[in-house]
Amino acid sequence: FNYNAMVSQRGVINLFHSDGQRDTYARRGNAALLEGADAELLSPEQLKEMAPFLNFKHARFPIFGGLLQRRGGTARHDAVAWGYARAASVAGVDIVQNCEVQGFLIEGGRCVGVETAQGPVRAGAIGLAVAGHSSVLAAKAGFELPVRSYALQAMVSEPIKPCLDTILLYPGTGTYVNQSDKGELVIGGGLDRMPSYAQRGNPPVQETIISGLLEMFPSFGQLKLLR
Repeated sequence: FNYNAMVSQRGVINLFHSDGQRDTYARRGNAALLEGADAELLSPEQLKEMAPFLNFKHARFPIFGGLLQRRGGTARHDAVAWGYARAASVAGVDIVQNCEVQGFLIEGGRCVGVETAQGPVRAGAIGLAVAGHSSVLAAKAGFELPVRSYALQAMVSEPIKPCLDTILLYPGTGTYVNQSDKGELVIGGGLDRMPSYAQRGNPPVQETIISGLLEMFPSFGQLKLLR
């Protein structure tokens, strides 16, 4: 793995908006501590020091505090994928790009290979490692997986100077945000509610996520989205 791809941040903070949520996060933090993970309950004053641009004055969901995991963080997913690819290549694995799997070779009730856009490939064992498209390939092999795929949309803003060195999750709106090493704000929310294989965004979800971001940080309202 390329550990240089890890983003330097001061942990992950789950905000809470009521006394009841504080109790819930206190129990969650205690459970983490019992399992050897770090957890720390933050007051609003401590949050203001770590994320001074948060909306504390006129928030629709008042901020009562947050649960911090200082060792939490994020990694660039593309860098993680290439780290796996390099390690696999060193181990002798052949990775063939742009080679679509179009079907499976079944002999005597057993899968012995795959049909690809570049011809058949036979092997002693076949595995599916295609995330949300596992059910699609399984159907080509003649069986059904109890799996449903949902789209998860995220977006990034134009780059700005460093202003947020934590990952913030806002349960009131379901929005999360962190700043990348390029200065972009990475923003996302919950799953789309309809099963889908779509790989493009849609305005209703974008509106929900952006409105959640502005509830957290009204000062980000003038930023432009890159993608």
